[in-house]
Amino acid sequence: MSMSRVHMVGEVLAKQFASLGAKLILSARNEAELVRVKSELKGKYAPEDVKVLPLDLASGEEGLKGVVEQAVSLFPGAGVDYLVHNAAYERPKSNAVDASEENLKTTFEVNVFGTISLTKLVTPHMLKQGGGHFVVISSAAGKVPSPGQAIYAASKHALQGYFHTLRSE
Repeated sequence: MSMSRVHMVGEVLAKQFASLGAKLILSARNEAELVRVKSELKGKYAPEDVKVLPLDLASGEEGLKGVVEQAVSLFPGAGVDYLVHNAAYERPKSNAVDASEENLKTTFEVNVFGTISLTKLVTPHMLKQGGGHFVVISSAAGKVPSPGQAIYAASKHALQGYFHTLRSE
């Protein structure tokens, strides 16, 4: 079972996972996009193996808890083998010293806090079944300086630090 934000990279990943026979849960804020991708997959793959579950990473850990329980129940007995983190929020671009506090909070809420909360909620399900994998789609901005993207880059650095540590634990 895979959860991914469906937009460009997420859509390509969903098609690839589906072509390999994976059961998918497509998640993002934009339900219409999710339905569109599901309908494209429907023609080539078994439609009952593709579910749509809207998800807003900024909804907080309590809001995400219900979504995770719903996700786990969509394919009883199948487990969560992969969780693909593909969310990215970056608006507006600005110089490091000009970034607003609101932009800082929103970027970190989606890119860092929501992603980490979702990971914390899914991990017990993976451990119960004997394991699973997190796939984190990051950005070159998390490795290489990119003017106008200081806040976004900082959020991607934070994810790298978290997931490297999680892996070592």
